[in-house]
Amino acid sequence: MGSQTPALDKLFDEWARKHAEKISTEAPYAMTHEAPYGGFVRDGIVNLENWKKQKVRICFLLNEAGGYDDIEKFPNGHDVAAEWNEKGAWTMFLFKIAIWAKAVQDAFVPPVTYNKKEILRLRPELIRSLAVVNIKKSDGQKRSDFDLIQRFATEDAAEIRRELELVNPNIIICGENFKFLRGPRPEGADENTKREKVFYDDEINKIAKLTYQWGSKLIFSFWTPANFVGTMSSNTINYYAVREICRGSLKVFTSKKK
Repeated sequence: MGSQTPALDKLFDEWARKHAEKISTEAPYAMTHEAPYGGFVRDGIVNLENWKKQKVRICFLLNEAGGYDDIEKFPNGHDVAAEWNEKGAWTMFLFKIAIWAKAVQDAFVPPVTYNKKEILRLRPELIRSLAVVNIKKSDGQKRSDFDLIQRFATEDAAEIRRELELVNPNIIICGENFKFLRGPRPEGADENTKREKVFYDDEINKIAKLTYQWGSKLIFSFWTPANFVGTMSSNTINYYAVREICRGSLKVFTSKKK
């Protein structure tokens, strides 16, 4: 398992049992009213010791952990945070995650030039400074079915919300999925009502383009780092775009706090 807090480990244990109770052994992908559930994929804080040291705690809120749907290879599910901690940035996707992390960190300091060699050198450290939360924690696919992501976001809204509270980042980067996570609060809903959305509209405030405030946290509703096609796949463009969106949003956020 990864280096999680006891509270996160307990949440994952309960969440995994919930998924296990819903597994369909006959036709897991023949959906009717529920999303298919398979081996539970854990995530969370990549390296707890490093996380506690961070002044800027960044959490990537992604659709799903693709490629971890092999029940024979991972009979008890997989631990993405533990794998990221062990291997660092060993794929193109994780190199992009490292670039985005560096861009957010650089939003807090005077502007510098994008330096690929420096990020390559720092990428294990950058990956181990993060947290990762996947919406869909079962049957991860390399290409997301957005209808399924929507269903998991609704079915597991309370657990996703609780994981984010326990991870407690300063900044949450949503990879093209914020629309699945937010919505109006059901009429008459109280603290005992099953949560239907991770964020109700009355709990968040838009403070800038692509940026929302959730209590003391900033949420950035960006494109997905899994995009490897088109202009937004450029590492250089991603670095400057993410950094400057963060920089501008932080100015607005700071001014609102005064």
